[in-house]
Amino acid sequence: MTIITAAMLFFVVSIYLCACRYFRFHHLKYILHKYNNVRLDYQKALEISRIQVLYDFPYTTELSVSFALFKTYGIPSISRLLAKTNQLAHIETAGRRAEDTSILLAECFLNDLDSSRAQMAMARINYLHSLYKNSISNDDMLYTLSLFILEPIRWAKKYEWRSLVPIEQEARFIYWKEMGERMGIKNIPLTLNDINKWSIDYEVKYMIYSKDNQICGEATLALFLSFYPDCMQKFARKVLISLIDERLRLSMGFEEVPHWIKQVTTRLLRIRAFLLRHCVLPRFYPTTRGQVTPSCPMTKDGRYQRTGYIFEPWYMKETWFNTMLPFIRKQPSSKYKSHGFRTEELGPEKFSGLDTQVSFRIDLASQHVNNRIEQENKNAWGSTFDLNKHMIGPQNLSGKSVFDISPLNGIISAGSKKQLTVIFSPDHDSDFFSDLVHITISEQPVKLEFRLRGSGRQNTMYIRPLDNANVIQKSLLPNISDAVTMQMQTIDPNEKGLPNNIVVILCAQMINGKYVPAQRELMIGCAGITTGSKRNGEYTFDNLKDINTEGFNIDNPKSSVEMGTEKAVKITWTPPSSFDINEACRATITVTTKGDISRTWRVILVGYIDSTSSADKRSSRVTKNRQTLAASTRSHASTVGTSQRLPIQQENTTDNNNTT
Repeated sequence: MTIITAAMLFFVVSIYLCACRYFRFHHLKYILHKYNNVRLDYQKALEISRIQVLYDFPYTTELSVSFALFKTYGIPSISRLLAKTNQLAHIETAGRRAEDTSILLAECFLNDLDSSRAQMAMARINYLHSLYKNSISNDDMLYTLSLFILEPIRWAKKYEWRSLVPIEQEARFIYWKEMGERMGIKNIPLTLNDINKWSIDYEVKYMIYSKDNQICGEATLALFLSFYPDCMQKFARKVLISLIDERLRLSMGFEEVPHWIKQVTTRLLRIRAFLLRHCVLPRFYPTTRGQVTPSCPMTKDGRYQRTGYIFEPWYMKETWFNTMLPFIRKQPSSKYKSHGFRTEELGPEKFSGLDTQVSFRIDLASQHVNNRIEQENKNAWGSTFDLNKHMIGPQNLSGKSVFDISPLNGIISAGSKKQLTVIFSPDHDSDFFSDLVHITISEQPVKLEFRLRGSGRQNTMYIRPLDNANVIQKSLLPNISDAVTMQMQTIDPNEKGLPNNIVVILCAQMINGKYVPAQRELMIGCAGITTGSKRNGEYTFDNLKDINTEGFNIDNPKSSVEMGTEKAVKITWTPPSSFDINEACRATITVTTKGDISRTWRVILVGYIDSTSSADKRSSRVTKNRQTLAASTRSHASTVGTSQRLPIQQENTTDNNNTT
């Protein structure tokens, strides 16, 4: 019986260890498979970082980020400000500051950076920093940012069950670089290696001992030790000091710890890494400390209640489970604001947002045009550049901006909103009016941006053309470039009373000896107006019989269009059975629109066959066909309905290299 039990136990353990081995690298394989040879932007980088942090290394990442903040206190210019504000000089305030910092960073990390929660957190971070903008240097901000990037990478390499692979390291750099840019940090190095070198050089130059370093360091160390019983705190202090490097220890004036404590601490962490790698299944659920929307919903009074904490249970909901753990020193209570947090109240109590007001200033990009755009990328994994983000559309011919916003500046009290009125005043027709709006909050270096787009019409009824028929130009469509050019040349620009010309090109295909009809849509709209009489528009297609004989058909040729909407009119071309594949067909039809005025439009329909779809054409590899329209077929198109077939002259050239 003992042998059978041992055999079964051995079998179960073997199966479990095999499962651990098989699933342990599941998340890493997913990252490498999904993002192999993919350009990384901050959104993809954030997804990679979330997998790495929330599933593979939650404990080590949290500890390394805490020590990253701890490490910044070794720079005298940073610790001097923190000691002056008393936020880290005393353990009574250090815990809340650590939790508030953790919440603000988690709000950005666990939510999309462009979501309302992340934007609110980023605005709060920038606001709190702006209060000390004369005391915080850009280099100190950049050094702190570099530690958020580098310390988790270093800790994973030293103490975790695997190191971060290059794409994970690059993703971490890209995400935090985006964070730094939104915080207004300047001169951020362009690669991970560059920021690593810069950070080390900065430490060597500026990490020296000062009394302020020691004050902040002792307060933070006491916060770490608050988890342990009094009898263990002396030994735990030595263990924590053994985890920091020698330069930081000297800059904070900490005592030197015995070498054997360093060895024992390092070996215990490596044993943990070995057991995780070989004997523990990976996490199937993320570790978020209850700050994502499903587990941390907004309460009725607009607050969020966490389900976990790092040092102190700030903003955690009081539950019956907490009361059953009397041995835990710190439990959720009103002292720790168990009713939850609002993002605008995070930070020092005196800046809790109750009496805070911010100023704003609005600028339009069209008033500050920069004609030179440069983009440099040294990242190993590539990056994306959105040219449209930097461009503005056409402006009024008078020189005035087509958009205006009111008010352009003002004050917003805490908890209130400011309504902006956008005025759109075009002086000519266009579908592409646009401008970029920059909003500066309390003179912070990071600006909020959004784009304005507009379409303007001189009259209420309009037809949105698919192709421009008023300009003689070459078409990129195959086999039809000369045909389109000829259509343009048949229109006399000097003709009096010439209506607007719209060309619609339809390309049918021949598959297995049968024609496949071509379809396009013409958009007819009725623009909304704010003054004058408001009425719906009407349109009518005339002379339908003339185009029907050539295979053209228009669905819904007569209808009304409600104000402020567009209606799609489907145009179909089915080549007649006797249609020659070497011909192009043109028909002209007039459209009358009635809105604030009556207007006549001329729609030129051009149909042709895509000969490349023919099996006979595809099989020919020796002959190249160059199709041109005979110039003798050119004639003026009248303003009434007309149709015409345009023969295409075949010119065959033989590839001598393929002849035998």
